[in-house]
Amino acid sequence: MVRVAVLFGISLLLGVLLGFLELGQPTSMIISIIVIAVLGTYLFIYPIYWEKNVRKIESYLEKRRKNPAFKLYYGMGNRIDQDVKEATESLLRKYKDPARQALFKTLHALYEDDILRVKKDIEDIRPLQYKAYYQAIVAVEEGKLEQATELGNQVKSEWMKHALASGIAKKKGNHDEYVAEIRKAYEKTRGMQRYILYKQFEEDIKVG
Repeated sequence: MVRVAVLFGISLLLGVLLGFLELGQPTSMIISIIVIAVLGTYLFIYPIYWEKNVRKIESYLEKRRKNPAFKLYYGMGNRIDQDVKEATESLLRKYKDPARQALFKTLHALYEDDILRVKKDIEDIRPLQYKAYYQAIVAVEEGKLEQATELGNQVKSEWMKHALASGIAKKKGNHDEYVAEIRKAYEKTRGMQRYILYKQFEEDIKVG
């Protein structure tokens, strides 16, 4: 509500300013649309996709836990089992597309460290590079490191590549490489994905 009030207040001030400048109605309308669109993006979308400050992301999620997607991320980040369960159930009821259903089920299974469920649920995940990413996670957990590396080659996202490399290094017992790779993965992330990665690997991501 605060962000809505801020956007509304700025819109009013902008209207007064443009009226004072006497730019004409078409020009004033175009400027208003551009400014409001930019501000709306910053206030509502920026924290989800581009914010780097983990505390700001967490505050944003915590205030919006009525939204099942935000509740899921907040619950996963803070190990609140009931939140994760309820949010997953809500999302599965809301989204009937098989690919989305598979993704939510996979995230829940990974949260509960249930690799057998992950192997079953990933089959319908799309796009294919995401499916390959989760298949690689399963391969790492099962000690099939060559297979994990091959699957990782199908992944385009830089943070995913580093995350998989960190898992492979950890499985091999190479702690220094594991820490280096998980930090690289973290640096490549923004928004909610950055938040989850930080909460999962906080001690390893912290420097010093």
